[in-house]
Amino acid sequence: MLGVSWNGLGKRFGLRWVFRNQVGSISPGEHVLIKGSNGSGKSTFGKLIVAATVPTTGTMVWTNGSEEVDIDSIPQLIAWSAPFMEIPDNMTVNEAIDFHSTFRESWDDLKFDELAKESGLGGHLDTQISTLSSGLKQRLRLTLAMGTKAGLVVLDEPCSNLDESGIVWYNNTLKELVKKATVIVCSNEREFEFLPTASIISLA
Repeated sequence: MLGVSWNGLGKRFGLRWVFRNQVGSISPGEHVLIKGSNGSGKSTFGKLIVAATVPTTGTMVWTNGSEEVDIDSIPQLIAWSAPFMEIPDNMTVNEAIDFHSTFRESWDDLKFDELAKESGLGGHLDTQISTLSSGLKQRLRLTLAMGTKAGLVVLDEPCSNLDESGIVWYNNTLKELVKKATVIVCSNEREFEFLPTASIISLA
């Protein structure tokens, strides 16, 4: 499991600061909610944690046990899902899972295809992704992120476009995931997106 800490962290787009002077840490194995209103920088913070963007000011440090992890190694050690993430529309669900599997391993006790079936995608495995509803696409994003063997998992607004059955599946999967990885949820504090045991980091 990975830990991450930050000091003096700030991110600016143009002249607008999304946030500044953030200091904090997340311990290995911790379940954390990053909460805030729309525009507070939750998604940007999530991107910083998975090294998908770099800070304007400050530093971030990832650790694996007592060793510091180089930023270039982070993409192979984390998993990440967000509603804005593109998935290959020209592939079928099965093809996308197979493609993802060539780069990343699934958890030993839950393979990607098994999780896809549990998510409600079982009847759509041979369906081209471009024809899926927004809710089914979100289930696929979550399947790939939560099914990937990783030391740290970031889930940005995970229940976007999910119906009631999708939310139940997500919550049950989350309960198992927090036993295996450091899990961070970026949310407007919708209570079904995180577990009661989550620590809270608030962005203004």
